[in-house]
Parts: sequence; structure tokens; C-alpha cells
Amino acid sequence: MEYYIELQRREGLEPIELVGAWDQNTPDRISQFFRAGIAASRLLEQEIPLRERSSNQSIGNQVADFFVPAINAHLQGYRIDPCSGGGYPDKILVEIASGRTFAFELKATSTWDESDSNRRVLTSSSRKLRQRFGGTANHVLATILYSTENLRSQVLSLRLDFIEPDTLVNIRLEASVSHRLLTQATHTSVTIP
Repeated sequence: MEYYIELQRREGLEPIELVGAWDQNTPDRISQFFRAGIAASRLLEQEIPLRERSSNQSIGNQVADFFVPAINAHLQGYRIDPCSGGGYPDKILVEIASGRTFAFELKATSTWDESDSNRRVLTSSSRKLRQRFGGTANHVLATILYSTENLRSQVLSLRLDFIEPDTLVNIRLEASVSHRLLTQATHTSVTIP
């Protein structure tokens, strides 16, 4: 992705490839293991209890938090591990036999609308990808589709997107400040008690 090259230049880094092309067999193998794990875990039959007054974002997080240990208990050949630190990716998919790792971003939604243009941020910094993967990585975006009724959710399906270097992305240049940057700045600042 040209985006990552430009991002690294803006960060003052020597650019390296951060998104690798998938070989022909690995996406099929990963998909087969997830399909078998979902069947063995009976995830599509389980009800997920929800906290009262949960927002849509909170429900999605609760579904994802339920999904990971449930699938890991039945996912032969792979496991989903946390990827510490803020930003993308939030998880790592590990191929157990080889130790090979994949950037794994997990989201949960109650609707999949092909015309929906809401953003799904891949990254805002290259730091985590560079530190964790040290270079080219394969990326999997996993989307759990769920339904909710009477403070219970149920997983309906799992979509796996295997990102390629030529996957279309939206690029949005963003500037931000922090308390630290505002404190260090030379502009006029007034605090009123």
C-alpha cells in the first residue's frame, strides 16, 4: 500500500513494506480452520449476555470479548492473541506450528451493508506495525456479524478479509494535539479558574 510508504515518510522514517501479498493457500487454510472452530464451538448457537444500557459500541466490544476465548478453545492450528499497545492491530493471529504471525483486526457489528461508507481505521501510525512485525506482514480484518434482542446477542457469521497491497483504502490526513503538545506550544494560552 502506497499509503504506508507515504505515512512512514511523513513520520521521518525510512519506508519499508508493511503489507504483504498473501500466498494462494494461506487464506483458504485460515478460513477452513475458522469454519471448523466456529462449528466445534457452536458459537452460532450461543447467547451472549449483555450489560444493561450498553451502547452499540459496547455491545460490539462485548461480542468480540466473548468471541475470542470461545473460538480460541476450538481453533485448531491457530490462536488469537492480544497485540499490546494502542492502535492497529488490536490482535495477532498466530499459526501455532510455525509461530508465523498475522496482523488481525477484530470488529463486531449488527449490520453488514455493502453501501455503508463508515470508516474502519487500519492505522494512524506505522510504529506498532514496525515494532511488532518488523516489516512486511499479512493482514486479516475479521468482522463478527451479530444480532441483539432482550439483553442477549448471538453471533450470526464471521467475515474474514485478507488485505493485499493493492486493497483500496481511503486516506485521511489528520492533525491532532495533546495536552503535552498544547503545554509545549508557543501560542497564547489562558486558564481561567
